[in-house]
Amino acid sequence: MSVNLKRLTTLPFLICLFLLLLNDFYLKAAFHNAFTGKLSDFCGLFIFPIFWSALFPNRKPAVYILTALFFIYWKSSYSDPFIQLFSEYLFTVQRTVDFSDLFALIVLPLSWYAQSLPQKRTYFNPELAALIVFFSFCATSKPEPPSLYFEQPQYALFPSPVHLTDSNSVDQGFRIYNFDTLLVIQVEEIRMDRDPIKNDDFNKNLILKDLDKRILSELSRQYKDIPPNQINRLTIETKDYQDQLIFKGSRLHGKFLRKNKEQILIDGQFKNGIEDSVWTFNPPSTHTTVKKTFNKGETVLIEEYASSKLVSSKSPMTRKDTNLFKGLQLAMIFGLFIAVVIQLRRNHKNTLPNATAIKIGYKILLCISLPLLSWIIQFIIWTLIPDHYTASFQQVAALFLIYLAGLPFFAVLLFWLKPRKQTDILWYCLLLSLLFVFWQEAMMLDLLLEK
Repeated sequence: MSVNLKRLTTLPFLICLFLLLLNDFYLKAAFHNAFTGKLSDFCGLFIFPIFWSALFPNRKPAVYILTALFFIYWKSSYSDPFIQLFSEYLFTVQRTVDFSDLFALIVLPLSWYAQSLPQKRTYFNPELAALIVFFSFCATSKPEPPSLYFEQPQYALFPSPVHLTDSNSVDQGFRIYNFDTLLVIQVEEIRMDRDPIKNDDFNKNLILKDLDKRILSELSRQYKDIPPNQINRLTIETKDYQDQLIFKGSRLHGKFLRKNKEQILIDGQFKNGIEDSVWTFNPPSTHTTVKKTFNKGETVLIEEYASSKLVSSKSPMTRKDTNLFKGLQLAMIFGLFIAVVIQLRRNHKNTLPNATAIKIGYKILLCISLPLLSWIIQFIIWTLIPDHYTASFQQVAALFLIYLAGLPFFAVLLFWLKPRKQTDILWYCLLLSLLFVFWQEAMMLDLLLEK
């Protein structure tokens, strides 16, 4: 194996590996242009088949064919379901559908030729090179900062000593409108500092509290603040609608109205930039109406009407409701944990002093396999929990931690405590699984309670 890994230490391979890491961890974020977007594809396609051919030297043609097919699949929309599933349960993956990226496939013949050249010198430790390559595949590029999309219209007002170019199309999530000495910025989306623990109205309100400062940070500009009690009434005209706005300082405050030539589309109230009271939505050219009731910016009631008749009504969970529900989930998990402990204690008493006889080889095999079984059980429980904790790398970390804790746990159980019944092994797996699920959801509750 070490002889085959020497293919990972040639100068062309190391140069491409260095460029891949440099591009993904610095150049993309610093320049973010077409060149940096394509550089990773070319370098990755050069080193990827060489790496797998070094691991499977007798499967070189198959490796290159599968690499080309997988790259085509990855760059197509057909891979969306796989990416969504992978991002939800393991860690977030970023990928843009761009068929011009397929041009990078021309590097595969060059990779094949470079691998076929006789190697005269080794420039790096083969095993360390393999670890770095594997890391580069797992951490290809730093994902874009998460963004928050606003369902209700959001605007901010600034004094404008220098006009910006009007923009009725979304640019960086903003639409820009100039009014003499005032500048109005409509916000379609805004970047967040990190992924929210729960993407709800409570998280949205945290962003809205300093929306004006976030806008200035995004635009890399500095403006003087408008006096906080100054009232400005403005009207935004577009080809599709007209927005009537009232600003108190930099933020929307008071009645908001959006209409077209035929009807009122949106009617609502703002309080210091945050939605308040009842909002009415009338989609154009339909006979339906949606009413949303807000309490301190959080949606507490959604009613849908058809021809003025109520057809549906629901009450979304507020952050307070979520915290209470998560507390009840933790109480149920803890109750199941206690029930398993009681069952194991009962089995122990009923079978004293006898214990299940297990051969040494079988004990070693169980010590290795039972942590994996515990992880599978906790994964099933975790997916069944409504509104479960889905942090990046969570299940990968859980598998590692379960093995870290499970190996000594099952070793002590099998070689010292000795299970009284064969079914006790499964009970202990469930016990460990519940413990990890409780830890994950307790971590989520702790983050939810952060302000």
